[in-house]
This record gives sequence, structure tokens and C-alpha cells, in this order.
Amino acid sequence: MPSTQNASSSKGPTTVLLQISNIPEQSSFQEVKKAFDNLLLFRKRDVRIQYTLTLAQGGTYEGQRNGGAGIIELSSNTDARILTSRIQRPEFKIRGNVIYFATMSGSLAKAPRVFNNFFCPRIKEEARLKKEESLFKLKHRVRVCKVQFGVLGRKPDELFIEWEGDYDPESLTARIDTDKRIAFLSFEDTRDEDNPRSIQIEMGGHSDDFLRRVTIPMQHIKSLSIAYDFGQPFVHMVLHCPPSFEIREQWRASCGNPVNDKRQSWRRLMALDAAHERVVPFASRSLRIVFTRDSQHLENFMEMSKYVRLPTLKQSDAENIYKTDLFSPKELRKFDQLIASLPWVVAFQCEALLRNCLLTTPEIFSLEKDIRRLLKFSTRHAAEVLRLYVSLVGGVASSGENINSCFKRAERECNERGSDEALVSPPLGTFECRHITVTPTSFLLQGPDSEQSNRVIRRYGPEFEEYFLRVAFADEGGFRYRSEFDVKTHDFIRERVGSVLKGGLTVANRNFEFLAYSSSSLGKHSVWFVSPFEHPVYGYVTAEAIRTGLGDFSGDIRKPARYAARISQAFSSTDPTVTVQPHEIVEKPDIVSEDGKEFTDGVGTISPMLADEIWEKLKALRPLKSREHLVKPSAYQIRLGGYKGVVSVDYSLKGRLICPRKSMKKFEAFGSLDIEIAKAFDQPGSMYLNRPLIMLLETLGVKHHAFIALQDVAMEQAKEALKYPDSTAMLLELHGIGSAYKLPSLLHRLESYGLTQLHAKDVFIRRILNYSLYHVKRELKNHTRIPVIDSWTLVGVADEYSVLEEGEIYACVSRAGKPPIYLEGDCMISRSPTIHPGDVQNARAIGRPRRGLENLVNCVVFATKGSRPLPSCLGGGDLDGDEYCLVMLPDLHPPKYDTAAPYENVEHYQLDRPSTINDIADFFVEYINSDVVGIIATNHLMLADERPECARDKACLELAKLHSAAVDYKKTGTRVSLERVPKPAMKPDWRAGELNDPGNGDYYESDRALGVLFRRIELEPPEVMKTRSREPIPPEEAIQQQSVVEIALHPKLQRYLAEANLEEHEQEFAKLLSRYSCELKYQCVTHTVSQSPHARLTEEEVVAGIILERTHQPDKRKDMMIKLREQSNDLIYHVKAVISGDPNTEWTETDRLIRWLTRAWVALRVGYKKEKQVYGARSFQIIALGAVLDALDSLEALRIINAME
Repeated sequence: MPSTQNASSSKGPTTVLLQISNIPEQSSFQEVKKAFDNLLLFRKRDVRIQYTLTLAQGGTYEGQRNGGAGIIELSSNTDARILTSRIQRPEFKIRGNVIYFATMSGSLAKAPRVFNNFFCPRIKEEARLKKEESLFKLKHRVRVCKVQFGVLGRKPDELFIEWEGDYDPESLTARIDTDKRIAFLSFEDTRDEDNPRSIQIEMGGHSDDFLRRVTIPMQHIKSLSIAYDFGQPFVHMVLHCPPSFEIREQWRASCGNPVNDKRQSWRRLMALDAAHERVVPFASRSLRIVFTRDSQHLENFMEMSKYVRLPTLKQSDAENIYKTDLFSPKELRKFDQLIASLPWVVAFQCEALLRNCLLTTPEIFSLEKDIRRLLKFSTRHAAEVLRLYVSLVGGVASSGENINSCFKRAERECNERGSDEALVSPPLGTFECRHITVTPTSFLLQGPDSEQSNRVIRRYGPEFEEYFLRVAFADEGGFRYRSEFDVKTHDFIRERVGSVLKGGLTVANRNFEFLAYSSSSLGKHSVWFVSPFEHPVYGYVTAEAIRTGLGDFSGDIRKPARYAARISQAFSSTDPTVTVQPHEIVEKPDIVSEDGKEFTDGVGTISPMLADEIWEKLKALRPLKSREHLVKPSAYQIRLGGYKGVVSVDYSLKGRLICPRKSMKKFEAFGSLDIEIAKAFDQPGSMYLNRPLIMLLETLGVKHHAFIALQDVAMEQAKEALKYPDSTAMLLELHGIGSAYKLPSLLHRLESYGLTQLHAKDVFIRRILNYSLYHVKRELKNHTRIPVIDSWTLVGVADEYSVLEEGEIYACVSRAGKPPIYLEGDCMISRSPTIHPGDVQNARAIGRPRRGLENLVNCVVFATKGSRPLPSCLGGGDLDGDEYCLVMLPDLHPPKYDTAAPYENVEHYQLDRPSTINDIADFFVEYINSDVVGIIATNHLMLADERPECARDKACLELAKLHSAAVDYKKTGTRVSLERVPKPAMKPDWRAGELNDPGNGDYYESDRALGVLFRRIELEPPEVMKTRSREPIPPEEAIQQQSVVEIALHPKLQRYLAEANLEEHEQEFAKLLSRYSCELKYQCVTHTVSQSPHARLTEEEVVAGIILERTHQPDKRKDMMIKLREQSNDLIYHVKAVISGDPNTEWTETDRLIRWLTRAWVALRVGYKKEKQVYGARSFQIIALGAVLDALDSLEALRIINAME
């Protein structure tokens, strides 16, 4: 709390508030007060001015005793004028710091800005009173008689109890138990920003050494019902995911401070006791809490439930409660015997049914006969039926369907789509990947899903893909592990995660062992596991054999983090392209400054001939029509043996040649000569403002109106988007929405084909657009993601020709069908993440190219002259794939730039012996425990918001230094202790997130740009928006898409399809629709933020590629959206490949295009015909309509060309 003390006991009727800043943070309250006493003493009369001094709370790093700011409350305007006169000459200083003063409305002296008003005692008092009111409302402790965990039955109000804790004083067990074990339920403020409130049930007796606790975050509660069992009230909670289980010593010694006594006093557990541990993986989402017969306890619970806005407490009839042993040792052994007798790909799906809490053991046994019947047909068919069944069975409770009829439905849908093993051959560079998520109580199974492969997977071939697993470690609900105020999680993570990494994992009766991780997966706490297998070429393949065969890592073998980073290079997701010969690889030296700084760190060159070969291979992976919108890249991010980085096309190189630099070589690879592409830079990236960049620009002097103007443009674009198809298409393109389904391209062409009614009145398309608009607004409000005009995001490369001078850059933006844009003039350049004020710099864009740069497009070329490489000034960037933001808009250019941070190298953690895989496992565990990059970045933003110097504040500069070290932790192994991280005094309103109320007393109203931008956008909950979007359209406005399309396209269709047999392909496309429907259902289930078995995305969300569900960890939603879009791309690639058909080389171009149009039109008609029978028919219509317009575009273009000839 802030330190406050009155210098005088009496106050006048009028008070004046002066805000003070630049107080030395090492000064104690007494030291600051004494300085003000001396300042305000009347020498002649020995009288002091009456005042109250308040200092902001300090952070946590060593030596910080105050927050560098505060409030002086004076009793009158006269006293304020006296103070003003005394601080002018000489300047008032404390420990050499000039103290700045400001009034609430303006500056008295050298105040850099008016402080946020939370420093005002009145505001602090209001927040305190709100907090006290909240605590008072939640003061009750409710006596609990029984805590029961179980599973829902298939009949209404049916619950099977699998574990019970009995704390009823009237029960037989309690009478026998002289300890009189008791349990209480309470509503708690957890101090956890993500889950600020929870329900906690504390259990134990007075003679117990340990107390146990069940913690249920309120956001994880799906539904609540209340009923009576023989007059005894109980509450039944259905949870999205299991609660947390914790333990603490009951009689631990006190340190004298109640707050510190509570800090990390509890430890995480997997289960409450041995009996609970057996059932906890399968029976933790239904919780029954039985209260005492004293009605006051139930009334208290209901009162607190209403206050915290829990789901509506439904009154229920007496439930049918059964105590069962569905997961007894006998039943689980029987299940293990069943899956041991099945092919592994089928057993995997059976284990998913159990582990994902979709079916109980008896229900799985009831399906055994059907499973074995399917296996007689084919193993793959049985696995696909079960995979579809996994996506369907979670919804049977709400639909009223039983599990057996659901299985028959899955089988029927798989039969309808045909027995083809796949829609078409999978794209080169993809594979079918299975996922495991290890949580504190269980592990969850998902897949197989199509994903981009890597060097290792491709080496052993598709028949051995099933021996590789991606394993992620996460808290319940799939969320990242987070530090909690009163719960110690580090030891639990070491035990839970470490035991799996070192002891292996058994999935569907097959043993897997830890293999490695990729650089990107480390940040997501995900790794690769492999099960040993016999290979016809490589013999017996184990994890150790794979790692040993990758290359020579002796240079980094003693540094576990760096050693793991080198191995991770082989596991990067890449596309395979061409193979080179050893003589075609020519290593080049790096260009360095006089003091050894590398201008070419991570970048080499490639010849045009070899680059063209790569591009042809990559284009073959793209749909035919989409290739027209691509620009041949000038740069590629590559992996080649032990090399990694970027190569730019050097037109002075002849033949097949690739020239990596020495800085790109990370290890000596064994015989790997394939050029793998991590990314081809064929399109310029849009540029968006974000919160860290806005905070830095405000620090550097950019005014609020510049940000507000851009936000207004973005909001106006969003509002106009629903009026005109072209406006909508531009908005979707700008925000990357609907790209998999080519929705922007479809909308662009509606007017030219007379189909604008679809944009205005088609119910399905309208809902997609409403959902998309909501997503855009949410990004603008909660993440301040604002698009910037005349600005781009481009990959960095080096000036190989030495034609750029220090501080100069060259950039040419090229888009298909549009003239090139040469950036010229002052350019503000940055690289994400931005955290230090010097991470934003000015560069001079030269405009038209100089010699050698003519053919470089969609990349920014940096000079190789000067004292320091410009990329290294931008958050410590380099040229191995980093992308840079180039802003040409003058309003966003700061009046003055700060000096870049030095970004010195951090010492690597090193052993006195060679590292083993167990050392890598230990590092991975410690990385989960010590991954503080996000915490540092968040604290930096909040501290910058509250401090007068903004991001130039000493604490913020210290955080910038720590952030750099934390980012490098994955390579250096040198962690940043959370104890060193300064913390803010309070949280600004823009930090409230999606699920918290910024007006609840926990947040102050920020007057920074972020606060202003946050409050300017009103956003209703997505549930309300969804309900409103599904309101029926008045009959006079409703249209039938089929009739509109047929009327509009009839003239052109008659020209090309007059003689076509439109019945020929109907059966083929009916099967295609069924296959598409199965995959769509699977995507709707597997891409939800919640891990609840009943959660589903809507079809509209899948088409848009967005997820509307609110969450306290939006990064997880972002990851799920990326995955959703990738898998939608693969699915639609398959569907369009079938629609276009196999081209006959003897056909003319006209015949080929007419056949394409015929097949697309039949597919569209099938979509219309099956609209009410088949789930996904509406989105299938969008794919087919896009194909029809693509074919018509090509035919019309060919007709014009023929006419000209």
C-alpha cells in the first residue's frame, strides 16, 4: 500500500492536490518527508505548511523503496503558491534528483505529465471500499458434509459417484472418526489475474498434519443445479475441465506477516488421495457438494453465487445418484486388454474416448463388437469411423441421441463418403500427426490431423508416421501453467512434466520416449516423442538413434539449452523442395564492422536458377487458381543440413548455387543436402499497431490523436464493411479472415456477376460477416491491433552490393496485378517485440533501387556499412528470418528517437560434462517454470502506464534489460528470476481482459493512449452477438441463394454448359460433401478454447477462421485459430482438387476449363440439394461457388484472348 502520513493534524476547508515525480526510488518515506519538512518550514516564524504526503508503492527489485511518484495534499491555494515559489530557485532536489510537480489540471513546474489519477487518495479510497464491499459479500464459509466426484449418466439427472469425501458429523464414518474431519466452502479472491475468483473447498481435521483443498476457478463452471437428497441440500457443478487439487501443512510456523504466511503456502497435487488418483483422470468434471441441513449455509452459498454472477442456479428434482466403480482396477485392466488386442491406430481412438471423458469403460466395451466388425473391412476405415465418432459423441447429451445410434451415424457417414483412403494424395510436406496434452490429472488425445512435416518425419516415410507424437504440457483446460499467489507449482511441474519426459509415456499400449522439440514448440511447452520401430533401411530406430544421426553437436554438447536448440533445427516445420550437390554449396564469410559486429548475421544468397526451381516446387503445393495471386519471392527462410537462416536471390550468381554464410552454420549435419523451406516471402505483410509499440511511441512523443485517427479509420472500415461487398472483402483481407475459403476473393466478384444480394441477404454469409466484424472489434479493443496505412511488415536481408550508406534501407512492395511501391523518405522502423525506447529507429528509404537491388521485392534491404547493424538496434534483431515494421505515416514518427539498447550477449549455462537427454528434459521443465517473458512484457506495459517517464522510467529500462535476457533464455539456459521483476502498484483498465470488469475496483482508469483507445470501443459479449445474429430475417427480405445464383449466372452457364451432362458427377460430389462434412465436424470439436467435451465451434467460425469464445488466455485462442486456418487450408485444398478433377493431357485448354466448370457447378448443385440434410453444406456451397467463378473467370479470359487473335 502507498505510504501516507500527515505533517499536521489540522486541515483547512480547501485542499489542493499536487502530483510529484522523479523521487529517488531508494529513498525511504521518512527521508522524503524530512526533505519536504525542510522545504516548507517558515524560518522566521518556525511554522510549517499543513500537508499530507503519499508515495506510490515500490516494486520488488532490490533497493526500491517507493514508486518514484506521489501526491502532496495542501490545505489551501495560498500554501500551493508558497510551495510553487520555493521550488523555482533553486531547484528542489532529493539525492540529486530534481523533483517535478504538477496539478491535477496543469503544470506548476517541470512536470513531464499529469499522473494517472489512481495515485489520488480519493481514487485509492474508492478502490479500497469497492474491494472491502466485495470481501464482505463473500465473507461466508459454508459448511460442507460431502464432496463427491463422478460422471454424468445418459439419463436426465443421473450421476455416477466414483469418489467421495465424507465430512458429515451425523454419518457413521464421522462418528467413528474421533478427529471430526470437517470441510468448508468459500468464495475467494485468488490474486490470480487470469482467474481472479474461485470456489475453494478446504478439507481436514484438527489432528491432520496436512489440509487438502479443491479449487474451482469460476470461469470453469459450466452449469449449476440445486436439489435435495432426503431433505439435505446439495449443489451439482458441471465443469469445463477438472479443478485444481492442493495440499498444505496445517501447523506451519508464521513469519508474523499474514500476507507472507499465505504466499505459496499450498502445493499442487494430482489427486486428493490414492483412491482419488485412480479415478481423477476420468471423473473430475462433475462435482456434487452436499451441505448441512442448516438452511443458512445454502442461503449463504446462493447469495454469494448471485454476487459473483455464477451460471444460473437451476432448481432440480432429486437426482438419481449411484455409487459405482466404473474405473476400478478390474475395469481398467479389462480396458487395457481390449486396446492391446486392437491395431494401434484404432486403439488410439478408443483411448481418446476414455481419456477425453467421452465414454465410460462399460460404454466402450459395448462398442467392441461393432469395432471388430469394422476391422474386418479395413483398419483404416475402422480408425476413421472412430475418429469421427470422437467428434460426434460429445454432443449426444444435448441432442438426445444414444451412444450406439451415434456410432451407427458415424459409420453411415463414413460409408457415404466412400472408402477412398483420402480425398486426394496429401500435399507434399504434410503428414498425419497425433497429439497428446499432458495435464495435472490426465492426458488428452487428439488426431490424426494434417500438419506440415519436418526433416525427421520425412526421413522415415509415411508408413512410420504413427510412431511419432506431439506432446504438450498444460494446466487444466489446456491453458499455460501460471504462477499463483498462494500455490507453489514449481515442484509439481518438475514431478509431473519431468517424470513424463524421463520415464516416457504409454499411449494405447505403446511406449513412447522423449525425442526433442522445435524452437517454436518450446515456447508452447510442446515436444516430440517417438516409439522405437524397426525400419527396413535404418534398422532399429530409437530416440537416441535419431538424435545421433542428425549431426555433430560436439561444439555445444556441454550447454544443454544450446545443444537442444541445435537439435531443434531438424524439427522445424518445413516444405521439402530441391536437393543440391556438395559442390553447389559455397559458404561465404560474413560482412563485419571494424569492431566485429556482423551485418550479415543469418543471411546468405542463392542463384536465380536454384531459386526458380524452389519456387516451382512450392507453387505445386498451392491450389492452381491461388498461384495467380503470388509474387515470386526474393527471399526464403531455409534449413539446409546444419545451416539455418534466410537466403536472398543474387542475380550475379550463375547456375545452381546456394551461398550460406558462416553465421548460418549451427552444426555439422550428416549427409543432408535437401533445401527445406520454412517460409517463402511471396507477399508483403500488413503492419499493425499493438500495445507495446503504442506505449513506446507515446514515450517518444507521438500524440494520442495519431492513434485515435487510425482507430477511427479502422472502426469506420468495419462499419462500412457490411454495406458493400468490396468493402467487406478489403476488411477481411486486411485482418486475414476467411482466407482458407477464399471469402475475400468471392466477395470481390459478387458485383461483376450480379450476385450482390448474397452479401446483403444470404443468412449464412451475413452471419459470417457479423462474426468477422465482432472479431475485428475485439482485436481493436482488447489488443489495440490497429492497421496502419502506407506501412508494411517485411523480412530483412543484407545489401550484398554495398550500395546503401549507413542508416539507409531499400524496400519495394510488390503485389500481383498492382504496380510496385518504392518506399522513399523518412521511415520509422521497428521489430516485434518492442520494449526499450530505442527499439524504434529512423531510417532513410532510398526509393528507386540502386545497382544490384532492382529485383529484390517484398523484403527490406539493410546497409552493410557503419558502426552498428541497424537490425541489432531493433530489439536485438538479426537477418535469420526476423520481419521488420516499416511505417511511412508521418503522424506516427516520433519527434526524437532514443539511443538503441546495447543488447549484450548473456553468458550460457554450461555443465562440466557432455549433456544428456535428461539434461535437456531438466532444462525443458525449468523453462516452463521460468518462462517469464510474458510477465515481464506485461509488467513493463503497466509500469510504463503509471510512471511519469513512461517507458523511459528506470524500472521500465530494467525490465527491458530483463526481457532481452528472458527472450534468450531458450538458447542460453540462463534464466531470469521472477524476484528481480519490478511490479506495478495497480492495474490499468485496459488490462482487465475479456472476462473481468474494469470497474470492479481492481483497475484504475488509464489516461495513456492505451486507456483512451480501450474505452472508445464498446463490445457486447459474443454470446449476445451470436444470439442476435441468429434472429430470423423478415420473409420479405429473405432470399434463396440457389435461385439468385442460377438466375445471375444463367447466360454464362448456357454458353459453356449447354451440352454438359450435369447428372454425371452427382454421386461423386455427394460423397465428397459427406467427406467434407466429417472433417468439418472434427474441426469444430478440436479447435475450441475450452476442453469441455461438449464445446463446439460454429460452421460460420470455421469459414471465417476465427474463434469467438472468450478466454483469460487469448494467446491460446490465437494459437488455436492459426491451427484452425492451417487445417482448413488443407481440407479445402483437397476439396478443390477433387472438384477440378484429373486433367487429361490430350484436352485443349478450353475443354479442360469447361470440364472444371461442369464439375464445380454440379458440386454447387449438390450443396444446395443437401443443404438441410448434411452438416457443412452451406460452407461447401462457398467452396463450390468460388470454384464456379474461378472457372468462369478463366474461360472468359481465354475467350477474350482467342477473340483478339
